[in-house]
Amino acid sequence: MKDPQPTMHPIWRLVHSGGGGAFFLALWLVACDAFEDPSGPSLTIYTSQDQVYAEPIFKAFEETSGIRVKALYDHESVKSMGLAKRLVAEKGYPICDLFWSNESLTMRQLLEKGVIHSLESFGYRSRVMIINTRAITPDKAPATLLDWTEPQWRNRCVMAYPLFGTTATHLLALRQKWGDEAWSHWCQKLADNGLRTVDGNSAVVQMVGRGDAWIGLTDSDDLAVGLRQGLPLVSIPLNQELCPIVNSVGWIQGRDHGALVDSFVSFLKAPTTLQAMVDQSALVSQGPPPEDAPWLKPNWEPLLNDASKGLDQMKHFFMP
Repeated sequence: MKDPQPTMHPIWRLVHSGGGGAFFLALWLVACDAFEDPSGPSLTIYTSQDQVYAEPIFKAFEETSGIRVKALYDHESVKSMGLAKRLVAEKGYPICDLFWSNESLTMRQLLEKGVIHSLESFGYRSRVMIINTRAITPDKAPATLLDWTEPQWRNRCVMAYPLFGTTATHLLALRQKWGDEAWSHWCQKLADNGLRTVDGNSAVVQMVGRGDAWIGLTDSDDLAVGLRQGLPLVSIPLNQELCPIVNSVGWIQGRDHGALVDSFVSFLKAPTTLQAMVDQSALVSQGPPPEDAPWLKPNWEPLLNDASKGLDQMKHFFMP
């Protein structure tokens, strides 16, 4: 009788299967070495929150608690998708204690996959449609996203690649609201009308601010950065076509740092911390999105169940 085969870590499976596994292994071993430090209590936190907002919070927590934070940030062009793939690869052998996400779709997918065992939401920002006020006036701007397909807006509209982050969530929510047939027709007409796609919501703001595009979809915090830079931008309200974006934290399955994680979450959700985020425009509000606001309101369970189909369709419509 053969000896039972030992359980193989998923990272080693990648190595044995080829396909860039050796490279992934090297990155993983470097991460393990960087994160393993025996001197004092520490937390490893992965976050898709912009580093400019998250890093001061981590430093303030370290100073007040004596607990070190070892943070891993994401790149805007893929936002939380990159960290999500890493967390899935680490499932069963986790390095991370807590995932702090500034968008909803990825966090809910991780909960569904058992990578995190619980999550809490706090505060929100929002999706916005912006225009360059030197190119068009607010009264001449599209009154609905459906108007983006009109001939006068040909080659004038831009959004981030819709396979990641808040843009993916937004378009999937529109698909759920409008129905697959109407949404697919709109996507095809958008593509035919010269929709431009770029690496991230901040790039949308810069492109519209320069006048290279006139109209864009982005996030409220990225718009705030553009306004501080003096760019000629304004947001246009759209009833039931824009969505709020909550921040959330997820506890990683299999990590035993409950008290330390809870202390950071309490610090993060403290009114003074949240107000600092509001003051920096990382959040619109400390509280949840108002129930009576004219937002898109996703029904999350069916949206998650059908998300892969919608994302595949977006690859077809919008990817070169």
